[in-house]
Amino acid sequence: MKKKFLVGMLGLASIFALSSFDDTQSDESTSRKFWGSEITGYGPCSPTGEIQADGTPVCGCEVQVTYHVFWVGVSTHTETMYTSC
Repeated sequence: MKKKFLVGMLGLASIFALSSFDDTQSDESTSRKFWGSEITGYGPCSPTGEIQADGTPVCGCEVQVTYHVFWVGVSTHTETMYTSC
């Protein structure tokens, strides 16, 4: 059991080590994330009617977010991101 655990931990460590290498041949826009999320698309923005403290209006923009686990996009959904107009 102890040996299987060590082999598994070495396997995970090697995956994380390989993901940390920087491939100078690939373009940042074509490379896929190893872990985490990224914005993959933007939708329309519309004013929300709210005003920030400095007087600028607030807009709600739809963005498409993709979550990655081991380079595989496991979930894609639409969220609202609030920015100044």
